[in-house]
This record gives sequence, structure tokens and C-alpha cells, in this order.
Amino acid sequence: MVRLMRLNIIYKKFKLLFLDIGLIKNMSGLDAELLLANDLNLIYEGALSEQLVGQELLANQAITTPPELYYWARDKHGASAEIDYLVQIGGQIIPIEVKSGKSGRLKSMQIFLDEHKQYAQIANFGIKISQDNLQFDHRILSIPFYMLNQIDRIVKAVNSS
Repeated sequence: MVRLMRLNIIYKKFKLLFLDIGLIKNMSGLDAELLLANDLNLIYEGALSEQLVGQELLANQAITTPPELYYWARDKHGASAEIDYLVQIGGQIIPIEVKSGKSGRLKSMQIFLDEHKQYAQIANFGIKISQDNLQFDHRILSIPFYMLNQIDRIVKAVNSS
């Protein structure tokens, strides 16, 4: 995957994913009722949602290859941007943003897509994982949390339509 991306990969910068979302819940002492709240953004400003998505993306990778998960960050003064995850599905690199609440801007997603549109390997759309319904609108494929395990199938359907 590193070869395909042609992006500057800096191995000294990384995100940590906890081993298991259940262990995070247990160690944090969170009440189960809070986890069932409609707005997941109430819990650590969405960090728990990002952990959940990262763990699921790793779990859904092929068992024949080492698990790899990347993120993208642009550190420009006054114009920083970050994409939560970059994944390879069907030969395409696809940016994924996790939005835990009902709303959320996708400015970083638009920046990434605009800055990397010259690369054939980069998809011409991004994925937003959130509580929103499944839909495709203005280069953004919205996938609800509960359909995350179907991400490969959904992306293939979008690419074939």
C-alpha cells in the first residue's frame, strides 16, 4: 500500500488505536447508558467513534496481508487539515472521515480530494462514517456506523454505477 499511495509517509508520526473498544469503555469507567446516547460526540469529543472505526477497518482487511491503516495531515500555518483514515479498496486510496455527532464539516476531505485529484490511485470521492443515512452527495459517500462492515461492497457498488 505504501507504494501505491505516492504520498509522503512519515513513520515517526502515527495515531494509536487501542486494542479493543470494550477495554476502552471498561478502563474509562463510562456508564453503558452514556454509550447508548444518540449523540456519540458526547463521549470524548468523538475519539471513541474514531477508535471504533479504526478497529473495524483493521478487522476487515485481508488476513493474508499485514494490517495497515494510514491517516493524512497537512501542516500549513493557518491552513492545517487532517483525514482520519486512508484505506485501499479495490485498488483505490479512499479518504475516510469519522463524524460522531449529527453534524460535522468535511473541509479537510474537500482539501484532500482537491489536492490529490491528479493521482489515478486516489478515488474521486471520500467516505464519511457517521450517524447519517447511506447516501452519495457531492463527492461524499455517507455510510452509517452500523454498515461499516459493508464498506467494501458499498464502494464497489458506487464505482460500478
